[in-house]
Amino acid sequence: AVPDRSGPATAVVVNGTPYLVDFGPGVVRRAKARALERSIPALEPVNLRVAFVTHLHSDHTVGYPDLIFSPWVLGRRLPIDVYGPTGTKAMTSHILQAYSVDIETRTNEHGNQHDFPDGHKVNAHDIRAGVVYKDKNVTVTAFPTQHAMESYGYRFDTADRSIVISGDTSATQATIDACNGCDVLIHE
Repeated sequence: AVPDRSGPATAVVVNGTPYLVDFGPGVVRRAKARALERSIPALEPVNLRVAFVTHLHSDHTVGYPDLIFSPWVLGRRLPIDVYGPTGTKAMTSHILQAYSVDIETRTNEHGNQHDFPDGHKVNAHDIRAGVVYKDKNVTVTAFPTQHAMESYGYRFDTADRSIVISGDTSATQATIDACNGCDVLIHE
């Protein structure tokens, strides 16, 4: 680990909406820093509401509690949606359970998140290959990658661009196929 660098995390911003891939250490502070440095308001922590995880190794997920709780404390009012391999839902449940005292304290009648108690909630999804998310800005397709555990890369198709993020993987046919016609490939 390099002391002045943070863990794996990539943001794709489409029409002012951020989509996060992986949440390594420092993800929320890094997003806030980029929002300020580069005048990208989409990366303000309260706007981080849709995330994808390539695989469940700790270097890609240790920032997950930070992603759940810090934006909530800063004022995020809505639940977040997180998509990832088998185990994502279980990891989410365990994180929320581990922080249950904090959640209770912040949401009770005297808590400072009393007026927006849903900001810590997570809609977690264990995914398989195929289209895993779609909204007015993007269609996100997961494809299997080759790593030490179940892992996925993601292709983001927008009205005018295609971005592929492979995560930790060696070259595979699925990665090559996902990149067919893409404008940007981010490959480790």
